Amino acid sequence: MPQHYSRGYLEVVTGALLFGLIGIFVRLISGMPLGSIIFYRLFFALIIIAFYLSFCGRFNEVKLREKRKYIMLLGIFQAGAMFSYFTAIKYTTVSIAVLLLYTAPVYVTILSPLLLKEKITPNTIFALLLSITGVTIIVQPQTVFNDAGSGLNLTGAVTGMLSGVFYALMILVSRYLGNYYSGTAQAWWAFIVSMLIFLPFSIMVPAGVVVNNLLLLVLSGLLPTAAGAILYLNGLRLVRAQNASILGLLEPASAVVFAYLLLNEPVSSVILLGGGLILTGAILSGRDKPIGTLIT
Repeated sequence: MPQHYSRGYLEVVTGALLFGLIGIFVRLISGMPLGSIIFYRLFFALIIIAFYLSFCGRFNEVKLREKRKYIMLLGIFQAGAMFSYFTAIKYTTVSIAVLLLYTAPVYVTILSPLLLKEKITPNTIFALLLSITGVTIIVQPQTVFNDAGSGLNLTGAVTGMLSGVFYALMILVSRYLGNYYSGTAQAWWAFIVSMLIFLPFSIMVPAGVVVNNLLLLVLSGLLPTAAGAILYLNGLRLVRAQNASILGLLEPASAVVFAYLLLNEPVSSVILLGGGLILTGAILSGRDKPIGTLIT
């Protein structure tokens, strides 16, 4: 496999692993509603990217050229995925919300042949089934049946499914834009659009609360937001959308590992089994021939 193709898979995997830190920061940040947390992590991510581009003399890279409507759509879909996912958490359980969010690879597999002319391979289907099974084992969606009265309602179910649809659309649009914009440029404009959408939430928190959480907000903007998104979107330029969506399932697996390491949350043998299936699916997905154009 050519070196830049291997780099594409490595970037997608690293980005997905960094996304697993999002839940850790949400747990540690105190006194702020979720909308405000999303706004400030995007705000600090933009500042970090601006410093990076300025230091490297690469501000030209984020100049808007063609396909501006798709850039706008990328930001809208990102904001939609964030808002609907956290709304699902509010009205249902975390397990159900995660499970519904990660139905995205199913939508990507169905839509990518129509929108991106990607072929569905038997290897992709098998990898998808393994990874979805792994996610199901980790989040233990039996709570849907055990606590149907309190754990699931119509609002939670609908917003959870919408989060998966928005996430899938974000992957498909980003894959299309990969032929025109670098991952850094995509992240830059997607963050700006999303931040404007969440701007009303910025005034909901007193300045003192923001200052008290400043270090966590900056780290949240740096690691899972700026670094994670740039790596994932850069890699997506070279990796089939179907494969990238499957590799993205490493996020819930990595979230369990980070919770164990940083929050001392227990890891059961069932969770290890689910993580093993996701990892196996990711490895199988990486065997498919990558496609894409490298933009430097």
